[in-house]
Amino acid sequence: MPEQNAIRPLLREAENIEELARQAQSGSAAEEGYDHDLQKRYRQWYEEALFVLPEGLSSRFREQYEGSLTRPRIRQFVHEPRKKWSLYDKVPKYLKNHGPWQYPFEKCFLEPFQEQRHILTVLLRRVALEERAVDPFELLTTVSRRLPMAIGVLGRTLRGRPGLPVADEYDLQRMLHALLILHFEDVQPEETTPSRAGGSYRIDFLLRREKIAVEAKMMNRSLRRTQVRDQLVSDIFGYQRHDGVEGLFALIYDPERRIENPAGFETDLNDPSSSFPVRVVVVSG
Repeated sequence: MPEQNAIRPLLREAENIEELARQAQSGSAAEEGYDHDLQKRYRQWYEEALFVLPEGLSSRFREQYEGSLTRPRIRQFVHEPRKKWSLYDKVPKYLKNHGPWQYPFEKCFLEPFQEQRHILTVLLRRVALEERAVDPFELLTTVSRRLPMAIGVLGRTLRGRPGLPVADEYDLQRMLHALLILHFEDVQPEETTPSRAGGSYRIDFLLRREKIAVEAKMMNRSLRRTQVRDQLVSDIFGYQRHDGVEGLFALIYDPERRIENPAGFETDLNDPSSSFPVRVVVVSG
């Protein structure tokens, strides 16, 4: 898919080409060389547009240029914009709305050219939507990094009312559930993998559309770093049994900073390039 910067100049140049085509059938066109400029600039514009258009759109784009013997379009106009209509002086007056030209500007150029511009506009919108689309792992990472701030806000006493503390892993899961619902459309809590040899695995949350399992773990005095690592390795193995899971995101909340090297811990477990991508994020209180 091309970038927006490859499409916007084509749309800007289209305005100049349209004006050249309009002037090509004016009284002074022959003297001022509009015909030659139009042929040169349109041809370059056309080739550059075909280069960025995907196949589905490029075929529609070509149709507006090629035309046919019974339906002349841009190709005929650009090649001979000032060719006279041989029957102009021989037809009744009411048929002369066609004008004196064999390939009139409005019908043979402007109409199909506007369709070509529309096709480029459609492509620009697609590209813009794709560029705005957020990688779900990146969004989950952003949400997780900000989680301690949300916990701090909700934990404050306000006007004599007690806050909402995150005292254990269940509290953490409840808060994470609320945040996930704000950012993802279909969040399924407590999904279970199919039972096979070695038992089944309970997934804290499943993002159904993204097919990502989300795990939340909270460090405490009885949970060591090695235990968390072993649990995650087991989760990775178990979650691959689920037909609706194609990746794992794990949030490790470490309010007392029991993991001495969180960046190293993340790096050891992260695997973004495999067929089952894994992203682990450690956040401190």
